[in-house]
Amino acid sequence: MRRLIRILGWLALTLVVLVAVVLVGFRGAAALRETLSPEQAAPAGALFVMVDGLKMHYQVWGPPDGPPLLLFHGTASWAETYRDIAALLGERGFRVIAPDMPPFGYSERPADQDYSRAAHAKRVLGFADALGLRHFSVGVHSYGGGGVIEAAFSAPTRIDSLILLDVALGLGRTEAPALPLASFLNMAWPRQLLTAATFTNPLMVGPGLRSFIGNDAVVTPERIAIYARPLNVEGTTSAVGHWLFSGLFNDERKSLAANKANYRAFTPPVLIIWGREDTTTPLEQGEEIASLFPHAELAVLDGVNHIPQVERPQDVVRLIANFLKRTLPATR
Repeated sequence: MRRLIRILGWLALTLVVLVAVVLVGFRGAAALRETLSPEQAAPAGALFVMVDGLKMHYQVWGPPDGPPLLLFHGTASWAETYRDIAALLGERGFRVIAPDMPPFGYSERPADQDYSRAAHAKRVLGFADALGLRHFSVGVHSYGGGGVIEAAFSAPTRIDSLILLDVALGLGRTEAPALPLASFLNMAWPRQLLTAATFTNPLMVGPGLRSFIGNDAVVTPERIAIYARPLNVEGTTSAVGHWLFSGLFNDERKSLAANKANYRAFTPPVLIIWGREDTTTPLEQGEEIASLFPHAELAVLDGVNHIPQVERPQDVVRLIANFLKRTLPATR
């Protein structure tokens, strides 16, 4: 029996050592990969604008005089991941503008590592100011929803229309988000090891996308390459690590986007697009959000998981274009 216990102990120790070696290997690979400045890594002809002291990258589709529609992304995404719907909306006459929101993409990361909803909202409105947009429509996906809704609630007179794509808000949360081993993982090296093995690991991009998308055929090598492209920007693992444990798990119960009364007081028109098979933010959450706004429409897409703009871009474009054509004349 003692021999068996010793063998099991050695096996457990060996497993721990192997896991540690793998994690250190991923962190080393990230250090070797993340060597370019945002300007060096960004696509040719990249556009940048200064927003509250940060140089932010963005992309534009459509005519210069078209009604402006700002599109903000969610976790581990950047402007180009909106291309499937942005290009088609641009062809329909809208001026579609998608920025990279820190810590993702090619935008500069804040020195204070503040990724709270309030900080996100300040960047949303600051980005619009930098482009000279006093009034605009705004769309957002998943995790980005909290900060964008925060911005909309703080400046509702600037918002022509609000479009929500499977947003993750955690409405009704009564306790701070819990994270096992939070104090341990909040230390720099453990945090960076975990981040390098997951969020900033190019090998995880494909499996990660497939877990959020209903049809694996949509997750092509080209699409995986698009999502993975900014992972060579210097400091990415460190910045995303800070976001993961100070942004994603931040206590936002006192934010504007957490107060249901603010939804009921928001008068601009709202379009909510949701995947019926969403396993990340179930449809019940979309239905609750739609019930809170006084002027909201809910469009549910069958066979769609968490990323409708990638899974069913044609349907999303049709819904957004028709919605904006109906609502913009009344607001602008």
